[in-house]
Amino acid sequence: MKKLCIVMAVLSQLFLSCKKDLTILGKHIPSGDNNHPLKVAIVSDIHYMDPSLLGPGGAAGMAFQNYLNQDPKLLQYSALVFKKVMADLLIEKPDIVLVPGDITKDGEKIGHQAMAGFFREFQSRGIQVYVMPGNHDINNAKAKKYIGDNAYPVEETSKTDFASIYADFGYKKAIARDDSSLSYVAQLQPGLRLISIDASMYDSYGPSGDVAEGRIKPETLTWILAQLAQAKKQNVRIFAMMHHNLIEHYTGQSQLDPGYVVDDWQNIVDTLMQAGLRVIFTGHYHANDISAYTYQGNKLFDIETGSLVTPPLPYRLITITGDKLEVTTNRVTSIDVSLPGGVDYATYANQFLSTHLDSYFYTYLTSLYGAPPDLATFAAPLFRNGIMAHFAGDENMPPDQRVLIDQLATLSQQLAGIVTTLWTDTGVADNNTVVQYEN
Repeated sequence: MKKLCIVMAVLSQLFLSCKKDLTILGKHIPSGDNNHPLKVAIVSDIHYMDPSLLGPGGAAGMAFQNYLNQDPKLLQYSALVFKKVMADLLIEKPDIVLVPGDITKDGEKIGHQAMAGFFREFQSRGIQVYVMPGNHDINNAKAKKYIGDNAYPVEETSKTDFASIYADFGYKKAIARDDSSLSYVAQLQPGLRLISIDASMYDSYGPSGDVAEGRIKPETLTWILAQLAQAKKQNVRIFAMMHHNLIEHYTGQSQLDPGYVVDDWQNIVDTLMQAGLRVIFTGHYHANDISAYTYQGNKLFDIETGSLVTPPLPYRLITITGDKLEVTTNRVTSIDVSLPGGVDYATYANQFLSTHLDSYFYTYLTSLYGAPPDLATFAAPLFRNGIMAHFAGDENMPPDQRVLIDQLATLSQQLAGIVTTLWTDTGVADNNTVVQYEN
């Protein structure tokens, strides 16, 4: 067996010196090399809600509106937004589309089946799609259909279902798969691999549905390290994709808003960096943000992409050439729908989120921080503006917000400090930039 492995390794290196498409051990490897530009689109947190899930009176009904009050997302128009992004990408013609989880509203099987159909259209145009599950996508009891004021359960998606529905979008062509999770490795180019890391905790969901928290299982971490070691030995670069953030995107994020950075992140990122990981694509927090983390003189970039149901509705295009990633951000500003007052979709989306976040943060401040009603009323819009700036990326606090936050500090230095943190960018450009990393 050892001799066979040596022979195959030599043959692989000989084959990879050619610039033709290859099939090695039954796995297709695309043409090109480490310096061949690769155009990648990232579309995260789509939260596709199949139109059939909103029955008569469902959109305005009490059950659906209560859902939005607790978790404000533009779900009603998610299908139209993705349709617009899909049309744009078919014009852009990336080589690859990465989807870092939360593909559906709440793991409704009908939604996953519809999205797989859309992804097949990409592939029919020569665009390969790679997916992974987010915390909303599997074993989710919130999978519901809304009619009038009521919500009714619909068929959920199991772990096995997910891998079957999306077999053509990562799993079938994987060169390695983890037995303990839905993690896999895909060969993007002869000199570049993608490791899709499944950190969602759907195995432990209860009757209340999904949880935001993410954890890399010990067995999965061992598997990841083995994949990184193999790639390093073969002189192959490896990028990662994970739904949850690997590092904080603002100071104290893991304490202020738990569940969005993967559990035990400081030890996990040190371990993965020591094994050679330098770039990871994430989602989950609905923010378009790039953060960097330094360990033993090396730097890792966590490139987080925002959501198509949260303003400013971004998706990314990244051109990978050697050790350089040219990052651009596009935003959905219009869709094929008539809105109240004749406003454009970007205006409507911002109004929707602003209104819902004011109520959300009022409840958050009074319940979690014990803020009196007058203080919560004053502070909620400041929190709303801070988080919306973080969602958009490249935060730059305007003077009027600084004045109001200074006023808040006279009432609560703690709350003023949190809002300031939301406005404070980590120093890496978030939307349009060039990321230069070292192997």
